[in-house]
Amino acid sequence: MLPAPAFSFTIPSVHDDVPLDCRVYHPTKSSPSGVARHRIWRRKGAILAHPYGPLGGCYDDPVVQVVATEMLKGGFVVGTFNFRGSGSSKGRTSWTAKPELADYSSFVGFFIYYLNGLQPSGSTSSNGYTQTPSFTESPLLPIQSALTTPTDPPNAVSSRIVLVLGGYSYGSLIAMNLPSVDAILSRFIDIRQGTAEAEIRLRASNLSTQWNTEVHRKSQRGRSLTVEDVTRGTSHSIAMGGDESEPGTRRKSRESKRSVNLVRRSVDRSRQKLGPRKPSSEELSAFVSAVEKLPSTEALLPETHYLLISPLLPPISMLATMFTQLSSRRHHRSPFSNQRHDRQASHLAENLLHHPTLAVYGDKDFFTSPKKLRKWSENLAEAKDSCFRFHEIAGAGHFWHEDGVEAELRSTIGCWVADIVATGSELYHPSLER
Repeated sequence: MLPAPAFSFTIPSVHDDVPLDCRVYHPTKSSPSGVARHRIWRRKGAILAHPYGPLGGCYDDPVVQVVATEMLKGGFVVGTFNFRGSGSSKGRTSWTAKPELADYSSFVGFFIYYLNGLQPSGSTSSNGYTQTPSFTESPLLPIQSALTTPTDPPNAVSSRIVLVLGGYSYGSLIAMNLPSVDAILSRFIDIRQGTAEAEIRLRASNLSTQWNTEVHRKSQRGRSLTVEDVTRGTSHSIAMGGDESEPGTRRKSRESKRSVNLVRRSVDRSRQKLGPRKPSSEELSAFVSAVEKLPSTEALLPETHYLLISPLLPPISMLATMFTQLSSRRHHRSPFSNQRHDRQASHLAENLLHHPTLAVYGDKDFFTSPKKLRKWSENLAEAKDSCFRFHEIAGAGHFWHEDGVEAELRSTIGCWVADIVATGSELYHPSLER
């Protein structure tokens, strides 16, 4: 099963600062000479979300652990977290799932910045010296944008990141309805000191720096490393909570909003004293931003894939979200329900059709009719220019308890992961149905 996590920690949700339990796992073996064997070292990460919390779902779920194990075998760094109200995470499960979308988005932001900060042992700069990034002087350093075309020298770290957004059951429902990754990252560019976004980025920087430092120090022994080698004698496996920000700067989401309101009221008072002319909305926004915001930074956009295990479809998905439109995007309300449905369908198509996606389910699933799952999968797979693939496993139920089905689940995921590792993007594999 899974090895010990490299890090256990908490991050605040960008929705309302609720602390969320998180774990990061690294592949079991890491070779210090791996960079010499491969021209470009590429960061690969996978996030896996758990089933419905009120029914016992958490990041210790057996199916989540099975999938995570296969991702680790493929060389992926794996991140898991507990939604609000699940496991030891604070708060309560919502009726709309919109706070859970923010929970997942919070971890996506953390995970991408964490992957950005990782360096292979032995990577070298142009002057030949080993690079171990340090964020001690300025913890919120800019990260190279994916919009520029990188020129990677031999033995360099690739500027490309592979990211798998995955989930099982309820977790897959949240994953497939996430906003785009660039929309998520936009929340972490222009950030204010002490906010949840700043806290998440600081934690990602600090943890990746800790990992790099330990790997570099212990790789000097000149042998293959394991996760246990890196974490032995360190506090990595100890749960990390609290705040990364300097004392006195940390503010909860509501407190941050109140501070902006205070600035606005101060501007109003100044406006009354200076005369009748009202500053424009642009002037007011610029003033507030100058007071509150830190320097903007760019984040590297990853190549996004989706992995859906036993995905939920209506009507059970609608019961889990109280029939609300499951999207974090804000739209103008329309009197026509079919227009709202079309917008959500378009959002799903953007996620699942235009990004390499694998859905795996059993033909004995009782939460969603196998017939409905099959039709849904076929329609997505047959769409023009579709990147969607699916695999139906005979005899498998929703909880994957039946004899032999776990082995086929592992094999299916293993083939898909191997294609990603070998080619840099998902390819059709003979074992995957279309």
